[in-house]
Amino acid sequence: MTDALLTWACSYLLHSSLLIGGLWVAERAGWLARLGTATQETLWRLALLGGLVSASLPLLPALPSLPQAAPAVAAPAPAQTPPSPPDARLAPLVADVPAASRPRAQLGALPVAARLAPTAQNAAMGLAAVWLLGAVLLLAGLTLQWLWLGRAVRRLPALADPRWQALAARLAADLRVPPPALRLARPGWASPLLAPGRQLCLPAWCLDLPDDEARAVLGHELAHLRRRDPAWRLLAAVLQALLWPQLLNRVALRRLDLLAELACDAAAAAPAGQRLALAQSLLRCAEALKTGRHGPALACGAASAGSPLLARVRRLLGSDADAPRERRGVRWGLVAVVLAALVAMPAVVVSHTDAGELMDRFGLDSLSFATFSGTRIVSRHAGGSFSVKLNGQVGFNDAETDVQTLSGRLLVRERAGGLTREMALTSLGDRGLQREYRVGGAVQPLDDAGRQWWAQAVQRMAEHLTDPLVRARRLFERGGMDAVLADLERARDDYPRRQRVEALLRLGQPLPVAAQDRLIAVAAGIDGGFERRQTLQAIAGLPLAEPQQLAWLKAAGGVDGDFERREALGALAPRLQASPAVLQAWADALGHIDGDFELRSAIEAQVAATPQPAVLDAALQAASRIQGDFEKREALGAVARRLQGDEAGLVEAYARTAGGIQGGFERREALNRLLDRPRLGAAGLERVLASAEAMEGGFERLQVLLRVAERLGEVKPVDSGLVERLRRAGRGLGDHERGQIENALDRLG
Repeated sequence: MTDALLTWACSYLLHSSLLIGGLWVAERAGWLARLGTATQETLWRLALLGGLVSASLPLLPALPSLPQAAPAVAAPAPAQTPPSPPDARLAPLVADVPAASRPRAQLGALPVAARLAPTAQNAAMGLAAVWLLGAVLLLAGLTLQWLWLGRAVRRLPALADPRWQALAARLAADLRVPPPALRLARPGWASPLLAPGRQLCLPAWCLDLPDDEARAVLGHELAHLRRRDPAWRLLAAVLQALLWPQLLNRVALRRLDLLAELACDAAAAAPAGQRLALAQSLLRCAEALKTGRHGPALACGAASAGSPLLARVRRLLGSDADAPRERRGVRWGLVAVVLAALVAMPAVVVSHTDAGELMDRFGLDSLSFATFSGTRIVSRHAGGSFSVKLNGQVGFNDAETDVQTLSGRLLVRERAGGLTREMALTSLGDRGLQREYRVGGAVQPLDDAGRQWWAQAVQRMAEHLTDPLVRARRLFERGGMDAVLADLERARDDYPRRQRVEALLRLGQPLPVAAQDRLIAVAAGIDGGFERRQTLQAIAGLPLAEPQQLAWLKAAGGVDGDFERREALGALAPRLQASPAVLQAWADALGHIDGDFELRSAIEAQVAATPQPAVLDAALQAASRIQGDFEKREALGAVARRLQGDEAGLVEAYARTAGGIQGGFERREALNRLLDRPRLGAAGLERVLASAEAMEGGFERLQVLLRVAERLGEVKPVDSGLVERLRRAGRGLGDHERGQIENALDRLG
């Protein structure tokens, strides 16, 4: 692990220095000034992120083996295997292996290694420790800064100016972005800025701007929103914290900040007559900055720190013909050159080991066995690896502790605890097998420890090289379902265990409850997230009773990875029982999902599959744990589509969950979906009004109240109590907004 970390760190510093430094030289030479803003931005982003990609590519083979890495063994068809009588001995299992091409070279497979002295190695390890410590501290500071910014912005007063609200809504509709929530900036923030959560903070000097300059300011900030610059800024801050020793990253980030401002200036100045208005607003901002600050670093402002305002003004006052442009072919050609450099750079790796040791540690040693072609098995674990290379056919004895027949060559290698063992077998035809046992590269006689190791290695080979369905059929003929279950329980690795479970299910034999319990227990013992998910998905097709569904859901809750857990739960969704115990177990499994998107997707899948009241209630409780406003609103929308509106308990839970949405736009959309229900009565409208009354954004609250007024007009006679409740919910709004509410109530008659 230390070797890989040092190799990656040194390689990243080298690769990123070459990329960013080369682009900086091209800029100093004036070559980049001839390119458009979008092209320059693309090149700088590739330079910033390219070092991460190129340095990580050589380490990909060292990742845990994926399901695709399973041996591509051509298993004999079931119809070609003669059935064995029930009392017959289990014949040797033979795997036919077709000839395959030699392994191709991989990225990073031929590293250029620079040897370091032991003292230098110790110094490098110390620098790596300092790197990690600094990254942890900087990330902690960044997290605190992010939390402070969110809290500070939420405490800012909302800007209820009708003129600014109307301008923002109109421009947002033109740009097809959600309208931001307008707030008054803190006295010390001199520049307009876009904070997380689509919160647009405007300083006091902006409020008196004429309409054209106000549109220019809003257009600039909404362009940031459309380009997703807040997310890019956060990503850049995280990268700068993680990769702080690379000082050249600051050069790339400063250039990207400036290019983002230029791009937003161009977007805001695009409408006719806006160039001069935007230039005037920038000059006003420069005047305000003499006595104020730019604002928080994580927010996107009209004038960020280090922004050359005067240069931007000159560019706005210039003609369109002065803006640099290039042909599309030139742009894509430059991008292709950078991508080609990313592909070539992994061949240059800085390491403290020689090339042979590096290939062995990263699992690339199999490339050195060029004489082998055929099946290759690679299984990596903490502290070592197990690999097999086979060319020909191999057969095992009944106990699967030794190789009985072989045509071709077989090489088995295992590295564990710093010791490497190898067994090379070569077929001599009628004369038997030639065996060569090595420990640490030296040939040794096969002692007791070697025989024990070899027996275990053969068992692992048999797990991978034997067709699972053929194996299951033979075991079933010999000992019934118990023999098949016992065999899959003995499997050591996740992949063979999953394959044997799937093979058992393909037998088409009825499974009693005890057998289902054993299958679920086997699935719960699988460590890999992908393998456990696939196993649980296969078991989910069985008619599971309530106790089995409870055990299944508990196993699904332990799946590693939000995506895998969500996919596993989706397999059981159509058959999920609506009993209180099962729904509680389902909610517990959802509680292990951290990602908002995965949690929302799991809720949507379950609600669509079983839209029963108990399931909808459990889904609303689960949706309350979603942190992101958009994902929570989408989850609520999935529940709302299954409601009629007269379910008192569900409507109350829905409105309560919608009240947990912080963003005004998202809460408005969630409440509107509830208002669309055909049978929503007076109690439901009361719940909507209570949730809307707590909304901070005046414009969003007004839209919900007007929608409630429409629903009141659909029922005669009009409920006077709800009318008065509607008026109370509008308190605190501006005179213009309250006038719209009264106009809507007047139309009720």
